[in-house]
Amino acid sequence: MDIHILQCGSIRVSATVPFGNRIDLRNTARQLMTADKKRVTLPVFTYLIEHPRGLILVDTGWCRDISPDGVYDPKAVADVLPPHLAALFHPTLPAGMAIHEQLAGMGIQPEDLDYVLLTHLDVDHMSGLRHVNKAKHVVLPEYEYYWSCRTVYKTRQPQNLWIQYPMERPFYRGSSLGPNHWVIDLFGDESVQMVNVPGHTEGQAAIVIRNGDRFVLLAADAAFSLRNWREMITPGFGFSRDMQLKSLRWIAEMADDPACVAVLCSHDPEIAPGTIAI
Repeated sequence: MDIHILQCGSIRVSATVPFGNRIDLRNTARQLMTADKKRVTLPVFTYLIEHPRGLILVDTGWCRDISPDGVYDPKAVADVLPPHLAALFHPTLPAGMAIHEQLAGMGIQPEDLDYVLLTHLDVDHMSGLRHVNKAKHVVLPEYEYYWSCRTVYKTRQPQNLWIQYPMERPFYRGSSLGPNHWVIDLFGDESVQMVNVPGHTEGQAAIVIRNGDRFVLLAADAAFSLRNWREMITPGFGFSRDMQLKSLRWIAEMADDPACVAVLCSHDPEIAPGTIAI
């Protein structure tokens, strides 16, 4: 199987977003008000998996509307995101980097996708869904969908960006895998598993892609880089530091497994677009 790492834009955020090591309202307010010169630029990655059962896209990155000319455009951002999310992310999507543009460059149309797997509903992971919603299956864990509709996550995951798109919403089931032992086994053969990694959101999924005795872990926002799990520094953006630590400990265990080919985080600046074969 080939896993293509695709960068679909970037975010420019406070340095406490990837390495804040705490979650509280004061820290969140500081993240929103951080001056641009004190921000860090992080990539937004999606992944295309060439699997024997079809083409699988994991997350969708930014939509083209948020950066119509390929540069940071506060007015365009304000047309897509509410003010607090616009202030948090400062998103940019260079020309040719929107997910449908990259797929077209690979000779792939949205309807050619067999699955779009959404790890969670934060805007930098799913606003590009508008470009690929004609995929055969769009899959989101029910637990993520349910809580996004009903709790504080409404402030991070505005429904107008996703509620209109049909989604398949399977439930997590018990498993030996993951910090919570909750898994969605996409094909029933453990080759693609959505593993609950709470902390950033309650329903967030990491993706484990396995071929024989080798695997790649797509960590979503459970970690922003290797430093998070090597030093047990939790990201400063989420809902529960305790759950973040639990997820980081599991990622560390998976990363140390000799069968692990790679652990890929959605915003790791040390990762470059490319292809991993397993």
